[in-house]
Amino acid sequence: MNQAMRDRLVVGYDGSATSVAALDWAGAEAAMRGASVRVISSYAMPPLMNFYGIGTPSANAPELRQLEESCEAALRAAVDASVRRHPSVAFDFQAVDRPAGQSLVDEAKSADLLVVGSNGLGATTSFLLGSVAGLVLHESPCPVVVVPAEPGALGGRIAVGIDGSHQSTAALNWAADEARRRGARLVVVHAWEYPYRVSAEAAERGTTLAQADAAIVLERYVDSVRPSGSGPVTGQLAEGPATHVLLGVAKTVDLLVVGSRGRGGFRSMLLGSVAHALCAHSTCPVAVIR
Repeated sequence: MNQAMRDRLVVGYDGSATSVAALDWAGAEAAMRGASVRVISSYAMPPLMNFYGIGTPSANAPELRQLEESCEAALRAAVDASVRRHPSVAFDFQAVDRPAGQSLVDEAKSADLLVVGSNGLGATTSFLLGSVAGLVLHESPCPVVVVPAEPGALGGRIAVGIDGSHQSTAALNWAADEARRRGARLVVVHAWEYPYRVSAEAAERGTTLAQADAAIVLERYVDSVRPSGSGPVTGQLAEGPATHVLLGVAKTVDLLVVGSRGRGGFRSMLLGSVAHALCAHSTCPVAVIR
């Protein structure tokens, strides 16, 4: 089951299209949960590097005050718009003079969910995940949802990727709770491959065994959540790289849920490569569960 509910969501806002989408997603999610939303925006300036590589302040006191006032005004306008869209939700907000990522991680210590855009104003909008999103995925103590600029709604389906790891079990339980909350259909997805280069006969036999093993794993996961009352649950078995399979699934669902690290992940501070790629490229919101 999920951690003890605190009825509080935290969302990062920086004025970018993805942060606007993240704020709206958080408002809708909070309305379903009966939760409040706390919105954090940072006006902290990065240090400038002088000739010797020593950080120097990038703004004096009057300039910082002007930045703070501008940040607060933009943040208030964004929150006011969210209040109009989600009148049942209590919003509060704060502009902080600290790096955005660490501020959000600190706020997440007392939250059920941390919501960020897939890339912000400072992010490269091609292959890289935004720096703030990347940091909170590594360090957040609660589940993180990464929202693209135009998430869309596609008819009440939540997908969860599983691979037999403890992390995917946690992801499955969280996804089942979320499906129950939304009255959504839950799709349990298991991608499998037979990567070994052997003779044609051995490859055929190995592929058959790998597929059978994957089917057993998938069936076990599906059966584990059917009695939970989460609504309709179906399994989807697909041959291919997990990232490729799940990105395809993302085009057909409202929310994609994955564990932070699967069986192939390093046991270190690195985020699983599949989760990272999905957050960077998914066309729907991605929830990453530790």
